[in-house]
Amino acid sequence: MKNRKIVWFTLFFALFIGGGLAINRDSGYAANQTGTVVVSSTLNVRSGAGTTYGIIDTLSNGAKVTVLQTQTGWYQISYTKADGTKATGYVSSSYVALDSPATPTPTPVPTAIPQPVVSYRTETTYQPISVAATTSKKVKVYKKAGGKYLKVSKKTVSLSKKKKVTIVGESLKKNKKWFKVKFTYKKKTRTGYLRNIYVKMKLKKKVNATIYNLKSAAKVHTKAGASAPYKKSKGKIIKVKKGSTVKIGKEKMSGKTKWYRIYFDYDGKTVNGYVSSKYVKLAKTKKTKKVKVTAMSDKDFEKYMTSQGFPDSYKVNLRILHQKYPYWQFVAYRPGINWNDAVTAECKLGVNLISNSKSAAWKSKEEGAYDAATGTWKVFDGSTWVAASKAAISYYMDPRNFINERNIFMFESLEYQSQYQVASGINTILKNTPFAGKSFNYKDLDTGASKSMTYTNAFLAAAKSSGVSPYHLASRVKQEVVTSATTTSIAVTGTNAAYPGIYNFYNIGATSSSNPALNGLKWAKSGTTYLRPWTDPYRSIVGGAQYIGTKYINRGQNTGYLQKFNLTPNERYEHQYMTNVEAAYSEAIKTKNAYAGTMDSSPLVFSIPIFENMPASACMAPQ
Repeated sequence: MKNRKIVWFTLFFALFIGGGLAINRDSGYAANQTGTVVVSSTLNVRSGAGTTYGIIDTLSNGAKVTVLQTQTGWYQISYTKADGTKATGYVSSSYVALDSPATPTPTPVPTAIPQPVVSYRTETTYQPISVAATTSKKVKVYKKAGGKYLKVSKKTVSLSKKKKVTIVGESLKKNKKWFKVKFTYKKKTRTGYLRNIYVKMKLKKKVNATIYNLKSAAKVHTKAGASAPYKKSKGKIIKVKKGSTVKIGKEKMSGKTKWYRIYFDYDGKTVNGYVSSKYVKLAKTKKTKKVKVTAMSDKDFEKYMTSQGFPDSYKVNLRILHQKYPYWQFVAYRPGINWNDAVTAECKLGVNLISNSKSAAWKSKEEGAYDAATGTWKVFDGSTWVAASKAAISYYMDPRNFINERNIFMFESLEYQSQYQVASGINTILKNTPFAGKSFNYKDLDTGASKSMTYTNAFLAAAKSSGVSPYHLASRVKQEVVTSATTTSIAVTGTNAAYPGIYNFYNIGATSSSNPALNGLKWAKSGTTYLRPWTDPYRSIVGGAQYIGTKYINRGQNTGYLQKFNLTPNERYEHQYMTNVEAAYSEAIKTKNAYAGTMDSSPLVFSIPIFENMPASACMAPQ
């Protein structure tokens, strides 16, 4: 979603620590071990272990240090200053990558890789349309929808009544629906087209479909036929929005028009009614299965990277990750886009923003973004969010900058994985937020009875309902509405005078204005889709997850990176969830923390973009 309100947590985090890109390795510490500073700007050196201590120096990216001792989250270090003198101080351990100590090369012996606690992952596939059917009368077969007849040996192919066919596709020509069918004719399997009114589906089970071929929404009737009464709820006509997922349970002719009885979710319940078949399109069947994950040997991993087409500039860091997490899978995502074209498109004014507190190199000086006469940047959102520079956008768009243990999660496939996305991980994300260990009251969708639920369980319920990772959902809420350990934006307090009792945990619809959160609350109150109006946290958390699943995850934007930089064919470079250029990076850190203690045994899948004609090496952070 474009031009989203950007919460202040990201800015607070960046300023609080004093750096950007990070590799956190407290484990395996050895006294006097060397390390490298990894930051996007500079790293503060303090007089003691904590942010309450004064800043005595700063270190730039790539600076070499020696760790003298460690405290929780902090290293005491020694380093060489620019004038050649030695100095000591304290830095956040999150921004120091420890060098691996040299070890003798062991004698090769067969070594069994330890089996993980979880050795399966869920794989989602979409099966082609295949619906059993029969002809309702003797009918001639067309070569194309609305075209000429199909002929075999110069004779027009004709099918008898109740002939078995399989529907494998459909088309709409001049407001008439055609089914592409597969059938047997003269002992051979053939395909052709029939008008849908002459094909009767075998509906022993409901068939997947979507609403399409209209501007907004289809009105639902109580019976087949345009003259039948509309179906209503609370006095309002029930409508099914374009793009909604439905199931066909029955078909019926009314005059010369075929009508479908469809089943769909409405206000948290499954309801049914009739719509004209011209508004309903058969959909592929979504299937999930558990796939056993095995760890590849180094040799096999090299072959795998080559088969995926990963350039050499990707492979170095992928090897490091594979060594530590052998059950992780890295998939190359090739959108077929030239690197320079993508960066140019994302540099469109207002599409990518950054905090005005950043140094000048991070901020755009293009026309419309910067006033050279006054030396000031134009604010595009809130009070301090300005246009990001081309260098900043290039840095955050270049996947090679983030193929590391801390940031790789911006490429994690965001489908719900129940085997290892669990309550403890959600608790880790919600730690130090107003939602940690807290419950809320809500009304049961079916009975209306008052109930209580923890925020952690709400995110699990949302994941089950939407198919979206609960870690991603919790991280997004933390990114969007949390302003401190005890406070949130007005989007989730339910106390806004203009929209009392309305909640919007994901800031959906919060388009830019003087107060974007109000636009989000307006959206949360209007409409009847996705459990709206969101009159309690449950409706907002679960309904918002359904929206994110439908609008992003299930349409191809299934990583945090692709939600920030939309490289998919659907509204490419648009339909981007937020304007903060650092958003995917910030959320990746929270997700990584959620997997603490379980990453070794989690068979995670990462989809990493590869552009055409990329620079030979990764784009550096602005200096």
